Amino acid sequence: MLEKILFTITGPWGTGAATVVDGVAHELMRRGYKIKVVFPDLGLPSPEKDKYYGNPSLYHIIKFPVKHQGIRFHTFPLMIPDPNPRNIKDAWTFKDMTKKQLSVYLAFLKDRLIKLIKDFQPDVIETEHVWLMGYALYEMGCSYIVGAHNSDQMGFHFDSRMRPFAIACAQNAKYIFSISDIVKKKCLKLYRVPSEKIVVIPNGYDERIFHPRRMSKKRIFKKYNIGADISLPVVTFGGKMSKTKGVDILLKANALLQKRLPYLLFLFGSGDIKNVLGKTPSEEEARNTYFMGHVTQETLAEFHNIADFSVLPSRQEGFGVAALEAMGCGLPMVVTSATQAEPYIIGKIVPSENASQLAEAMESLLILPHKEMKKLREEAYKKVLKFSWKENVAKRLTYYKTVVKAI
Repeated sequence: MLEKILFTITGPWGTGAATVVDGVAHELMRRGYKIKVVFPDLGLPSPEKDKYYGNPSLYHIIKFPVKHQGIRFHTFPLMIPDPNPRNIKDAWTFKDMTKKQLSVYLAFLKDRLIKLIKDFQPDVIETEHVWLMGYALYEMGCSYIVGAHNSDQMGFHFDSRMRPFAIACAQNAKYIFSISDIVKKKCLKLYRVPSEKIVVIPNGYDERIFHPRRMSKKRIFKKYNIGADISLPVVTFGGKMSKTKGVDILLKANALLQKRLPYLLFLFGSGDIKNVLGKTPSEEEARNTYFMGHVTQETLAEFHNIADFSVLPSRQEGFGVAALEAMGCGLPMVVTSATQAEPYIIGKIVPSENASQLAEAMESLLILPHKEMKKLREEAYKKVLKFSWKENVAKRLTYYKTVVKAI
């Protein structure tokens, strides 16, 4: 009988995988299931910190720094060197670990998981990322499902030493939940698993937070101390400040477009833009641009609701949750073809790495007549309703129950 489900995540909240787990976990709890979510965290300040640290019955946090077998881990390691909202600047990756550190870190994870599993006694374990935590579950003899999110496949290419762990994690999982068809293709190539083991379950979004609302731009600007011209259109970006997300291309497009058509650009996400560009943004790149940092989903939804559209210029993307969240607020999108978003995006799709075409696509939406923009917004909202967590969880439950029956 399926009653308890344990989720493990390689990193803490603020990432795509953690957003998925949070959405799935809360939908499962609404259906009466008992849930536990385990992840590492450094304890940095955050507007969402109380949500996680104040709910120990749901969230089991592995707190860092930590010492195990005489080795001190100053923070949790990352799969790829992209910024993480809950980690220090230039945080280390698994690739930076010595062979001894990696061995002890694996032992540490197993010790923590053994105790947690003994206490919680889950019927099903779903581990996010085809990576070390899934490998730990394999070595412990646990039955598990693993979620593939694209960042773990990027890690596979980045860190050759971790490949045997990832392959063993994938090959011994009962199922692999892939967030998109493109990620499934990567999994088939990298992990050499049968196609029927990989189940494509597209990401969802929290429609309770991201939904259309009438909001005053003037009030929002006053609330967040934004000293900008409220008569200008608003464009949003949600994601990390990283080259993976194409923020550097977006700023180049901004420099081109602001000369022709002024608008306000709000960028939400962790990381330092100077690390992406290798310098401080130029005056042209940063014109009418606001770097808002990592914010709560509620804050992001407020700005989406005063925006004209949102942009996601990624160089790589497994499945753009950020696009779903913006569309949930009724926004059309401008995205790159690298996002693999053709099946669900309403708006414009342009090649990646092309600032001029990105600027042209953004301009085409900024000058769109009101009636046509209204139609696009309605289409975006209608389309995104198919990606609720209810749909996501309904599919997951089919495979959870199959695993329980097989045990």
